[in-house]
Amino acid sequence: MRISTKPLPGFGMEISGVDLSEPLEPEVMREILRVFHVHGLIVIPGQVMTFDRYDAFTKEFGAQKPHFLDHLRHENHPAILNLSNIFEDGRPIGVYEGAAFWHTDVAYQDPPNSSTVVYGRQWPDGGCPTYFADQMTAYDDLPIKMKDTIDNLSVLHHYGNRADMNEESATSAEKLTLDQKDRVENVYHPLVKRHPVTGRKALYGVCGSSFGIVGMPDDEAFDLLDELAAHAIKPEYVTEYDFRVGDAGAWDTFSTLHKATVLEPATGPRDSRLLWRISVTGLPPMIERERAAKY
Repeated sequence: MRISTKPLPGFGMEISGVDLSEPLEPEVMREILRVFHVHGLIVIPGQVMTFDRYDAFTKEFGAQKPHFLDHLRHENHPAILNLSNIFEDGRPIGVYEGAAFWHTDVAYQDPPNSSTVVYGRQWPDGGCPTYFADQMTAYDDLPIKMKDTIDNLSVLHHYGNRADMNEESATSAEKLTLDQKDRVENVYHPLVKRHPVTGRKALYGVCGSSFGIVGMPDDEAFDLLDELAAHAIKPEYVTEYDFRVGDAGAWDTFSTLHKATVLEPATGPRDSRLLWRISVTGLPPMIERERAAKY
């Protein structure tokens, strides 16, 4: 089987010639991973997957990491975090508004996500695009002086949206339970990360959960982070994709930012959104095995 690729507007790749309802040959998965790591975003439209096939596909990207928002996980498959505007008994069945701001998935934990893998289950007639920003090219385009300034900085991350801390706002982070609030910790990540597979540098987590810079007064840190955030989401770095029913996709959290679209609560099947999401950490097992075999 040979895969075909087509560039998405802006950045990222659409992949065709793949049937995810069946196990993939190693050389096919290797090529999918190559495209994924080089471009940071892939979509594979028109798939029909059982949970077991979706589960197996996500494990090709790394180790599954059940999400911190445990009250919004799939009731039968805890690795899955529901992204949805569907309400049951007055409560959303998944993340409803808590991702409608620019962020890097789970940068508020250590280790953070390495990738996020999704699968479209229900989609509203009017659409609901997800926006992505290419942080590799955003870094490449910075002036040399700015690169020298930020290359070795360490950033404080914790749960939340630096740009909107009002819990009632549609662009704040998802509300936490009391137990989850007790488990929130401060973690530190490089402001510039070198990709563990390609070696390419990228801005990391300049929007969302970044709340300070080690060794820098808060006002200076916020000014620098805000300056980098404004640069990181310039139109030339942004693409959008509307995940339809049956669309599989993955984004590389080392090298992208993303944000969801705010939706009204669903009133029926025609305006319902349900996207399965599984968080992944570490490197793909295939790459780990190949690296280990060299030593």
